[in-house]
Amino acid sequence: MTHDFYIYGRNAILEQLQNNPKNLKRIIIKDGLKDRAFEEIRKLAQANRIPVESADEKTIVKLLKDEVSHQGIIALSKPFNYTNFDEWTATINEAALPTVLILDHIQDVSNLGAIIRSATAAGVDAIIVAELNQAPVTSAVYKTSAGTVGIIPVIQVGNLNQIIEKLKKKGFWVVGLGMGGETDVWGYKFDTPTAIVIGGEGDGMREKTGEHCDVILSIPMQNGVESLNASVTSAIVCYEIMRQRKG
Repeated sequence: MTHDFYIYGRNAILEQLQNNPKNLKRIIIKDGLKDRAFEEIRKLAQANRIPVESADEKTIVKLLKDEVSHQGIIALSKPFNYTNFDEWTATINEAALPTVLILDHIQDVSNLGAIIRSATAAGVDAIIVAELNQAPVTSAVYKTSAGTVGIIPVIQVGNLNQIIEKLKKKGFWVVGLGMGGETDVWGYKFDTPTAIVIGGEGDGMREKTGEHCDVILSIPMQNGVESLNASVTSAIVCYEIMRQRKG
């Protein structure tokens, strides 16, 4: 996003105050709301010199331009800044076995937010997204991610397949998730710098993207279930990598 925008929800704003307070310009709380969460928000806002204002429901809805479940609090955020791919790769330590998620055109903002949250929690080093046919980082993404947007880099690129080849040259092994994989995620050893490709809703990973992967893995299914939501798939594989490397 290239302009200021409002994020909403207690957890989303609280986590931004805890992790990226410099991104917030002001906070608006609905008239009369007072509880422990709001007091913590006010305390953190004061410590970071972020103005806190009060407003009625009508004003808040008008500012959001949508009647979403804002939980009585919104915050004006600076524009979201995607990380530059070359600048990020210049900082990584291949010996530390970094992990990056490549999202092959995820178009649902709720999926994107959930992926960012689980990837952040599982210790993923960065998330790569395409410029086109990809859900952007919006206020809804902040809400779904519960404010974890910005803790790890989100990198926006023009061509995913070109980026995959660049990652290979940096020593990354590229793993695609899809039906009919060569093995399942439980039988694969994640012992190299790893890039995980997660396909979009509906059609999954594109055929051309799959051709650039070093290996295709699948997640075992039972009871006739054919596929999982993209955010669930990413969470499973991210935590399997963490389990192996922490074990």
